[in-house]
Amino acid sequence: MTRRRSGAISLLTAGLLLAAVLQIPTALPAAAAAPTLTIVPSTVGNAFTVGQQVKLGFTTNAATIGWTVRDSAGTEVAKGSASAASLNGQLPLAIGAPGWYQADLTATASDGWVTNGGTDFSVLTPHDFSTSTDTRIGVATGLGFSSGANPGLGSVPLLAMSGISTARDEAFWASAETTPGVIQFPQKVKDYKAALDANNVDFLNILDYGNPLYYPDEAPSTDEQRQAFTRYAVAAVNEFGTAHTTYELWNEWNWRDLGGPAGGTADQYVALLKTVSPAVRAAHPDVKLTGPSLAVISDWQAWFTRFADLGGLDYVDAVTIHPYVQPNDPEASVAYVNTIRSIMAAHGSTKPIYISEQGWATGTNPSAVSEPVQARDLVRGELLAFGNGVARYSGYNFMDSGTDPANVEHRFGLVRNTQDTRGALVPKPSYVATAVLARQIDELPLIGQTKFGTNGYDVAFNAGGGQSVHAVWSATPGLVNAAAPAGSTVQVTNMYGAVTTLTADAGGHIWVSAGPEPVYLRGAISGVAPSNRFALSVSPEIAGDPVSGSLTFTNPESTAHAFIVEAGGSQTSGNVPAAGTASVPVTYPAQNSAGARTYSAKVTVDGAPAALLTTSGTATAPLTVTGSHVLSSSGQDLLRLRVTNASSHSYTVAGLDWASGSGSGTLLGGTTIAAHGTASADVPLTVTAASDWAASLRIAGVGFFKASGQLRPVGTPTVATEHTVTLDGVIDPELSQVPPISLAGTGTPPVTGWGGPSDLSGSLWLTHDSQNLYLSARITDDVFSQPNRNGNIWGGDGLQIGMTAGAPGEATRTQEIGAALTDAGTVDTWRWSPVELAGTPPGVQAKVVRDASAHTTTYEVAIPWSTLEFASGDRLLSTTVVVNENDGTGRRGWLTWGTGVAEAKNPAGFNAIRLDATPAAPAGATDATFGITTTARPQCWSGAAVLPVYAYNAGSAPMDVRFTTPLGEQKISSVGAGKGAYYAFPAGGSLVAGSLTTAAYRWNNGSPQYTRLTVNYPAINCAG
Repeated sequence: MTRRRSGAISLLTAGLLLAAVLQIPTALPAAAAAPTLTIVPSTVGNAFTVGQQVKLGFTTNAATIGWTVRDSAGTEVAKGSASAASLNGQLPLAIGAPGWYQADLTATASDGWVTNGGTDFSVLTPHDFSTSTDTRIGVATGLGFSSGANPGLGSVPLLAMSGISTARDEAFWASAETTPGVIQFPQKVKDYKAALDANNVDFLNILDYGNPLYYPDEAPSTDEQRQAFTRYAVAAVNEFGTAHTTYELWNEWNWRDLGGPAGGTADQYVALLKTVSPAVRAAHPDVKLTGPSLAVISDWQAWFTRFADLGGLDYVDAVTIHPYVQPNDPEASVAYVNTIRSIMAAHGSTKPIYISEQGWATGTNPSAVSEPVQARDLVRGELLAFGNGVARYSGYNFMDSGTDPANVEHRFGLVRNTQDTRGALVPKPSYVATAVLARQIDELPLIGQTKFGTNGYDVAFNAGGGQSVHAVWSATPGLVNAAAPAGSTVQVTNMYGAVTTLTADAGGHIWVSAGPEPVYLRGAISGVAPSNRFALSVSPEIAGDPVSGSLTFTNPESTAHAFIVEAGGSQTSGNVPAAGTASVPVTYPAQNSAGARTYSAKVTVDGAPAALLTTSGTATAPLTVTGSHVLSSSGQDLLRLRVTNASSHSYTVAGLDWASGSGSGTLLGGTTIAAHGTASADVPLTVTAASDWAASLRIAGVGFFKASGQLRPVGTPTVATEHTVTLDGVIDPELSQVPPISLAGTGTPPVTGWGGPSDLSGSLWLTHDSQNLYLSARITDDVFSQPNRNGNIWGGDGLQIGMTAGAPGEATRTQEIGAALTDAGTVDTWRWSPVELAGTPPGVQAKVVRDASAHTTTYEVAIPWSTLEFASGDRLLSTTVVVNENDGTGRRGWLTWGTGVAEAKNPAGFNAIRLDATPAAPAGATDATFGITTTARPQCWSGAAVLPVYAYNAGSAPMDVRFTTPLGEQKISSVGAGKGAYYAFPAGGSLVAGSLTTAAYRWNNGSPQYTRLTVNYPAINCAG
């Protein structure tokens, strides 16, 4: 729940935009004054059937409740508000179409305080599974657990309602035998078995694990221990029987208790199996005993081969495996099943295969997937299994075992945890998707599986009477046609149960979009094939604005057709000529919700509905709030808050509330942000340690838009002067007076066999103007080799530049761009990150020139600020520069200024860069005869004035340099030929105008030489 004070804001649509923004706490009036809002489902799991009144239960002390309901396509299907008293804890909704829905709720107190929350619910088509003999679809239930991972007996009717036919669960040995020789299964186990029986759900009973009465380890490893376990196994079959109950010997033996005496080996498992199987079968000849519950991990093929070699297949009625591939799609697991089957075939076995565990976790963990992806992957996993001859499939698991979104183990469920703030046992999309699959294929035998196109699948089932059900999907979205007798009807059901009826045209086809989510086609279908007859395209959507698009009809036939397109609640008609193409516009109405969208269009051709097209997109919030750590012209830390309006109409800001550390405030009140406009405001801050910031934008009648981030100290930044580089392969003369960034003497470079500066070293300069960030580099490299092109140039000689906005470690979105002169003679540029933008970076220009005689490579790279997505006026960014090394035998390593690119990707290792408006050529003086140039340029660093001074030795012998200023003096000895001396004098808040005296001394052919230069520099004020 999120809680805020609304003031005068109407929040009928509040919370709808929160899917697209971060929900964060702010240092605003205390949330304790906000009203309560708790979801309390009055129907178990908010699971309803078509024709049943949907009522969502809640408790609140608020005055009013506002709501918006969206379907699985992200379309708003209901919204409104009412007094909380009139609702009396029940929100009735007139929603009867099958599907998965999410409801956003806003509780508003009489004084204007609000609390945002929400819940989910399902509407399923009624289906009687009570007499079904189909046991293909199962799930792990956790009813044997004692923790919060147990969904409780009340969940069993919810399980049965979905059409899940088998519950995979446990009756642990250690709980059943607490006194040696006395095996008594706990009452809770008996109760859940009775509940499964009462709801016509079969039981896949896992026989596991160890028992401390007999040995301290989990897995038995001696004959005596195996005999004790066998007594438990026989007792379990005695207790639960063989009717509607199957047994699985152990769970993932091959990776559990690897440190114990059994060691997880196939030998120990088969030894247990040879003891248990004969004993159980002697008492119950009709028992179904399965195993080895194989975890597809480590060297699982060798383990299973050894299992088969030892005769393990002779002791089981079916082989059980756990082919997890998360976060990859389930197609990756097909090879695992095929490998198991080939090993079985090599041992003469054709016994059934069960997938007794497979799943995809949702949440924020990097290995997790989104909830819609979980739904589609689970259903695809089941269909692929059945299409590949797998007899049973048990998903993992029925209920989320916890509520931590970052914990993968907490979020495998089809329904939410009993402690979830969205409501106990309420459905995730995967619950509905599983229920729809169960309804589509209940008791239908498999016809077979075929592939089409690049990544398309068609798994067909025999529906009898010449009818069939085809589950169709494609990882590469496209259009397919289904062949059916002309004039016959084909029922199209999407993954969430929405039904559309189409009629085959005169040529005997209907058309549907095939994408990552399976769609079911039921009719007299003889085949499915790719097609390009229709195409639907939709422009990017901004929440609050209508969406436009077009539908294109490509007609290969010799006759013209009239057609009507139904999309977004309206119709558009068109005519397509013979052997021609026609397009008509489509429009979808504006809605305030942001998030994922599925757009659909039905096409009626010559009076008959013949095609159903879908395409996906994302509706982005009309307003976004961003925060940037920036520097003022004097070097002062600022938090720059920006509000960007992407919509076609203006918004008036009620307030932009911010908080950072102990500070807080409100900005931009009353400001009108024009359509497609931006407003910004700066907050002066002192950043001496890592801290958080948060901001919340209030818009009357719309709601809140929030953002948050981190601030980190800048430290002493490297200054990038203002200078436009001429891209000619020659370092600009102005840069010779600017201290370079040295790539020598910064530590041992990670280059194999590095031979010193002549092997690989160099100097870098960073400059900028209003259009570009520039990198100039002169690299010494004895051997040049760049055999690669484009995205592989990192493997040869070339540059890589990592960049983020703000101070090092603040931003996670990294721009990583490279440039290289290839052996083919071209200069290639490439962007590796962000990964969604990978490719040739737009607008980036690079000139790279190799001087073979001097063994130098000169780079000049111009990177547009628009490509970087940075604002140059923010004056602060972070950068790492990498010089890769390849002498013709592969990449030897690299030199780097900063870290976080060539090593592990980590922008916290970048260097802070301050963009200075001072021109590149500072005040300076030169003694050409002696061979020395000296400069002085006052600057502001982190709000303090400094005087950087520099002397460059253009002569042929080393020299000593002494800098003298009103701020003090500094001597630097042995400045080598072609090298520079640099020092920065701190000056406090400001610096008055003054002069630098640079004295240089050297020996030349045994004689001392001396020169003295004076440079006048201007005043600078960095205090504000």
